[in-house]
Amino acid sequence: MMFHREWGAGAPVIALHPLGLDSSGFEGFGRVLARRGLRTLAADLPGFGRTPAPDLPLRPDVLAQPVIELARSLESPPVVVGLSLGGRVALEAALSAPDAFRAVIGIAPGLPWLRYRFLVRGARYLTPDVASWLPLERVWPVLRWLAGVLEASPYLRDDEIAQAGARLVYFLSCPATRASFLSAARELALDPPHGESGFWTRLPDLAVPAAFLWGERDQLISPGFAHPVARSLPDACQVLMPCVGHWLNGPHHRCLAEAVAGLVAELHDPAGAESGVDPTVHAIGGARLRNRPCLVADTMTSAPTIPAPLAVGGDRDAR
Repeated sequence: MMFHREWGAGAPVIALHPLGLDSSGFEGFGRVLARRGLRTLAADLPGFGRTPAPDLPLRPDVLAQPVIELARSLESPPVVVGLSLGGRVALEAALSAPDAFRAVIGIAPGLPWLRYRFLVRGARYLTPDVASWLPLERVWPVLRWLAGVLEASPYLRDDEIAQAGARLVYFLSCPATRASFLSAARELALDPPHGESGFWTRLPDLAVPAAFLWGERDQLISPGFAHPVARSLPDACQVLMPCVGHWLNGPHHRCLAEAVAGLVAELHDPAGAESGVDPTVHAIGGARLRNRPCLVADTMTSAPTIPAPLAVGGDRDAR
């Protein structure tokens, strides 16, 4: 059984966390969606938080199976939202069981690279057994203290997902958590792009409405992935946020939560889409992304300028 936390009441939304984190990081999202009349169920993926790991490699399909079971246990099909690893799992769940979901939202999902795949070949050696080489449990008091210091830092105080990331420093003192982290990281890196089970081969068959949200400050997962997504799903909504990074966003965590809430509301009721969304469109390769304005004034939120050449995941000639 997959552990989950809940906020609010109304139409259901399942939220899936990034690699190594847990459901506690979605508290801010849950509060925002609750104000929109939505019920958020933030789940601990298998091997993380309070959900035990199966005796299997933590491939996206393995992680997606209990998400599908949770969705089918609800009174109505939910929108499934995922960040990073959670985004890849959300897409896998929607591809595998479209009848169980109303829609899917990927927030900078961890998608298979289309270029430079030789760089990830070494991940096959990143087995869970490596976790035993780092006996961090011997220094768990130090790691707990360090996690507490990071969690209380001023920039993280307003960002529940970043706080959950800080707690990972302590959680890695658990051998089982380290093994799950390595297994999921390995399988995400080796996720096949093409072939019968390849993600990019199957993505055009996605049968539920989809939306993608990319951060212009994201240094881990490039917004350049928007281009191959657009080729596979030309009708998918794609949004670019100039103030958002991968998961360390400080006060801009609110901007991300409000953007997700707006997309969920739009997917539930396309006719009632938010009128306040900036109509500016940004072009990334052949993809056109809507702009979502920042809600927090600072000196780093000017409109982004993204060059046409795409990053690692978005080579237009790679497919």
